Amino acid sequence: MAKLPAMTVDLTNCDREPIQIPGSIQPHGAMLVVSPTDFTLLFASVNAGDLLGNGAAIKPGMPLAEIIGAEAAHSVRNASAKAGGSEIAGVELGMTVLHGTDPVDMIVHSHKDRLIVEFEPSLDGAKSAKDALDLTQGLMRRVNVETEVGALAKSGARLVRAMLGFDRVMVYQFLHNGAGRVIAEAKQPELESFMGQHFPASDIPYQARRLYKLNTIRTIADASYAPVPLEPAIKPGELPIDMSFAQLRSVSPIHCQYLQNMGVHASMSISILIDGELWGLISCHHESPKVVPVPLRVGAELFGHYFSLQISVAERRAHIVASSVARERLDKILAGLAVDETLMEGLRDHLDAFSELFDCDGVGLWAENQWTASGVTPTHDEALELVRYLAGEEQVHPRSASSQLALWHTQDLRKLTGQVNFGQSVAGVIAIPLTSMPRDYLLIFRSEEAHEIEWAGKPTKLVIDTPDGQRLTPRGSFETWREEVRGQSRPWSETDLTAADTVRTYLRDVFLKQNEITAEERGRLDQRRRMLNDELNHRVKNIITLIKSIAVQTGAHAGSVEDYSSSFEGRLRALAFAHDQSLSAAVGGDLATLIEAEAGLHRYGSETERVIAAGAKIRLNDRAFGTLALVVHELMTNAAKYGALSVPTGRLDISWTFSESEGCEIRWTETGGPPTLAPSRQGFGSKLIQTTMVYDLGGLVDLDYLESGLVARLVIPPKFASLVAEGSPPAPSEAVDAGTGAAVPGLDGLSILLVEDQSLIALDTEELLRQLGAKEVRLSPDAAHAMRSLGSYKPDAAVLDFNLGDDTSEPIADHLVALGIPFVFATGYGDNVMIPEHLRDVPVVRKPAGAKSLLNQLAEAYENLRSGE
Repeated sequence: MAKLPAMTVDLTNCDREPIQIPGSIQPHGAMLVVSPTDFTLLFASVNAGDLLGNGAAIKPGMPLAEIIGAEAAHSVRNASAKAGGSEIAGVELGMTVLHGTDPVDMIVHSHKDRLIVEFEPSLDGAKSAKDALDLTQGLMRRVNVETEVGALAKSGARLVRAMLGFDRVMVYQFLHNGAGRVIAEAKQPELESFMGQHFPASDIPYQARRLYKLNTIRTIADASYAPVPLEPAIKPGELPIDMSFAQLRSVSPIHCQYLQNMGVHASMSISILIDGELWGLISCHHESPKVVPVPLRVGAELFGHYFSLQISVAERRAHIVASSVARERLDKILAGLAVDETLMEGLRDHLDAFSELFDCDGVGLWAENQWTASGVTPTHDEALELVRYLAGEEQVHPRSASSQLALWHTQDLRKLTGQVNFGQSVAGVIAIPLTSMPRDYLLIFRSEEAHEIEWAGKPTKLVIDTPDGQRLTPRGSFETWREEVRGQSRPWSETDLTAADTVRTYLRDVFLKQNEITAEERGRLDQRRRMLNDELNHRVKNIITLIKSIAVQTGAHAGSVEDYSSSFEGRLRALAFAHDQSLSAAVGGDLATLIEAEAGLHRYGSETERVIAAGAKIRLNDRAFGTLALVVHELMTNAAKYGALSVPTGRLDISWTFSESEGCEIRWTETGGPPTLAPSRQGFGSKLIQTTMVYDLGGLVDLDYLESGLVARLVIPPKFASLVAEGSPPAPSEAVDAGTGAAVPGLDGLSILLVEDQSLIALDTEELLRQLGAKEVRLSPDAAHAMRSLGSYKPDAAVLDFNLGDDTSEPIADHLVALGIPFVFATGYGDNVMIPEHLRDVPVVRKPAGAKSLLNQLAEAYENLRSGE
């Protein structure tokens, strides 16, 4: 390795050491550097002749085939082509070379216009590629059962040690300040434990971390090895050989000395990368030299990628769980407030509870010029200075009004505010503004980060004189040394900030409401809020279930990805349009507006009017409006694809009338298009038109496929439609473009009664029950229909949607109880408040229903019936 130039020695020397271009390799293998264009030799390690059997015959400029043989050179070319880039290496195992007597394993990669070929002996007793793959798969299956980071790390350390046979395996996690901590360890019993110890950031310099990201496997077979140089020497002005992705790359002598001081003679590391960043390492140590065979290294690299993915999933799961727990605790805090007290009074009385909401050391409330505190917090005067700073009163450039109302946080209060009293007992804060007043804050405090951190040795490196000049050496002792960390708290996580923002939004809304109502009205408001929340929850879950049904049914009938995407998008947009109309209008939506929204998309391609729509002014209620939006969209889409609107000369006439006895009748007539043939099978679109009109509304659908074009007649019963008198204000509207496994055992051979008033949800639930093994599923849209069916039909079990529009399934439930038939309720409500008291023990499936939930609740219903007997 070339000598480093003379320089002032400090901890930044390690960051500048050119470890990616050492000019040498470790001696347990050999390296050839080849031109990727003509495959002639550029450089070779001094020991290449000994390993490959060529002796001194290897010279620069030789064709690769003359060195290792034509067949082996062909394998190199193939491996290079398969590699695909620097970060991916091609591997050939058990290869025979021209002059060699023993098989070798070969690793090939291309980097910076050079092809690097590494050779290692195929070790006697080494695992075969199949054995290594089987072992890796076994490890991945075992680590897959863990769901928490700590358990994953512990299992990973133990499994990697079993796989590779090192004396010690540690999982090492990098912290926010660049230092690291051992979070899991598997070792020989007699070895000293490093579990829980910290290591300074300087132990792994910047360029080493960079290489860990580029090359996820790094091995040192013998820390006391003598580097093997590459020849010939680099010429002046010639680029050095970059070994960033090489397995045999010679490592820093500083790091080798570091290992020897620990009593380690061989090591291997597996990088843990999350979202492209270095999260940590699986670090392996051995007290004697150890070469890990190539097949096992490939398996370890694969395991490292999978382990990284599992760590990432576990962290995200932990954030979601922590956020959910925080919201539940916040609900309990606010639910405990007395009805007759103001929110500020309630917060002061329940301030201790916020300590459970956050991982913190203290909580304070500055509001209405009063300071209330719990736990480790500033004094009154210090808190006043802090809120003055937050309000912009103590700054040369005050914070804007909008920023004063936003969440604010820091882990270094002393540095940011300049207040010398901060930094020890109080070092970090989240400031949550409560009102539009500049000094109303809920303050969450943290003390400085662990006052004493346990380090594995003093975190400095000693300077010594060497033949290369002054160099840094690693720590000579690993006696536990303690360094005090002062001034900063642990940083606030995304989970902390999410919980804080939830508190901010929730409390500000409550403050605004309390400014508008009197104390006497709060009880009634709380009751109304619960009812509105239940209704909203019910509607949201129903719409989610409806969307899920559309997705499943559209996918089942789609011929291609494009067909699925177009149909699904169009149906959702039609549904969204209907939803907007039903919310913006007092009683649903205007029929003309709905048809005009769809028709407006197809009035093109001809000088004459292509779509003529006319009729009485009719308003539909929200149920009929949503149903008809999907039906009109399907008809219009079919006309544009296959009917009158698929050609420039086609014409579509839509007319509608209303009578008190018959309701609303819509006539749909297509002419001038291609000859029309009745479809040979019923697709989802046709099925949707038929089932939603008849099932959801009790209406009529007649589709007549004449040669001249489709003629359709749709009838909506009068209870869903009304004639708008002249002079009535129109319903608000927006014109938008509208458009569209194996069975699970459990209900084998059973007959199920399904009562559901939404046709698409009914279709989806029916399919789910059949997947669970049900032999027969009978559908009923309302209580009357179900009761008639039960007169001549006795199912094995039943699934009842409790809320059936204007009615409920209570009479069906009572009848099933009398018959001794187990059943469950399906509902979109958040609790059982709508279910009568005498039926509160009936199992409930929350919409949208899943297979596991439905099966479990039906099983509970059977168990309840047996125990009742």
